[in-house]
Amino acid sequence: MKVFLDTNIFLEYFEQRREYQAVSQLLSAVEEGRLKAVVSVGCVYTLAYLIRVELKRQDIHRPEQTERLRATLNIVMSMVTAVGVSHKRLSEGINDQAFDDVEDSFQYQCAIQNKCDALVTINLKDYRGVDASKMEVLSPTEFVSKYL
Repeated sequence: MKVFLDTNIFLEYFEQRREYQAVSQLLSAVEEGRLKAVVSVGCVYTLAYLIRVELKRQDIHRPEQTERLRATLNIVMSMVTAVGVSHKRLSEGINDQAFDDVEDSFQYQCAIQNKCDALVTINLKDYRGVDASKMEVLSPTEFVSKYL
């Protein structure tokens, strides 16, 4: 099964938020090879930015900051495949009226283009208006309950 992971899945894991346990189970299944996980290239950019901000907040500066950022991103990239999205799909995402948040629309378009079976996100409400026949959109808890 090919699963698209929304950026917020990693934030949930790193910050050990409410769905940490389910995300941990999901990522373990990916590491064990039971699932194939993909993320958008934009997810990697966003994670790099957010991790750097967090390291700065912790008063960690360069070069240690860069070393930690690289180490964390290498862990993420060892588990997932970063995939792109076409110009056409980005344009569709910009104009998709099912979404109030255009960035979520880009994630959805990327998942469709890359033929994912499911999109896992913390923010289900952001994907309410999507065409369920194209793919399932599930929370980590729902995904773990249904597939793991």
